[in-house]
Amino acid sequence: MKEVQTRFPITLETLVGTLMSRAVVTVSPEEPATGVRKKLREKRARIALVIDRDSKLLGIITRGDVLIITSRKSNARARDIMEEPRIILRENEMLSSAVKRMLEYDEWYAPVVGDDGMLVGVLGLEHVIQRMLDENEDYLKSITVKNIMTSDVEAVEEYDYVSSLWEKMIERRYAGFPVVDSKGRLVGIVTQYDILARGGIIARETSGGPSRGSRIREIMTRSVEYAHPDDPAARPARLMVSKGYGRIPVVEEETRRLVGIVDREDIVRLMFS
Repeated sequence: MKEVQTRFPITLETLVGTLMSRAVVTVSPEEPATGVRKKLREKRARIALVIDRDSKLLGIITRGDVLIITSRKSNARARDIMEEPRIILRENEMLSSAVKRMLEYDEWYAPVVGDDGMLVGVLGLEHVIQRMLDENEDYLKSITVKNIMTSDVEAVEEYDYVSSLWEKMIERRYAGFPVVDSKGRLVGIVTQYDILARGGIIARETSGGPSRGSRIREIMTRSVEYAHPDDPAARPARLMVSKGYGRIPVVEEETRRLVGIVDREDIVRLMFS
């Protein structure tokens, strides 16, 4: 794991409990998986937390977990698809410690429990980015996007199949991809939510079958926000907290050719670089 050192000038000694969100999607272990999927879709949430009657945390369910359900497993329950959280934060833990662990484990969200071990909320990287903007937006304005973006960005094309897209999401552990045309110009973005909102169950068609299903152009979001390499890092940061975006594509100003991408971790790592 990459060790990180505190550098960004904000109040890192804030307690997690003062920054976390208490608006959490929770389900019981016996909740039908199809019901969990519906809650994630309707609330546009990225995770659901499985709790018992006493609010004790039992597991976590992501969009990817519910999307992998096939028609043959449509009777699955939350307990059948939940995973053990990789990180559990404490309400009285210092923000600096919590964010370091989230970055080291590549987690955008972490459940928060109180001293009694009961679920009290969720800390997301967007909460940290909002704090960065509130306390030192000038610092983010002094850093350009090209200095923090990932240049070796993987994209998909609009005529690719959704089934192939889903395989890439599983293999790379990515929740979304920029969509480009044959000349590499940005034409949209496609995320797990787009699949969730427009499909629900992923049909695993084989390449040898008569049909491979829908193409990305049928489900992708065409109205996509983007940044330019010379924009200040504050621009994608603001879009992430105001629009709920997880990643912002970076394009050349004149051609709109995709040259990079900035995600939430890229912004938050400025605190520790």
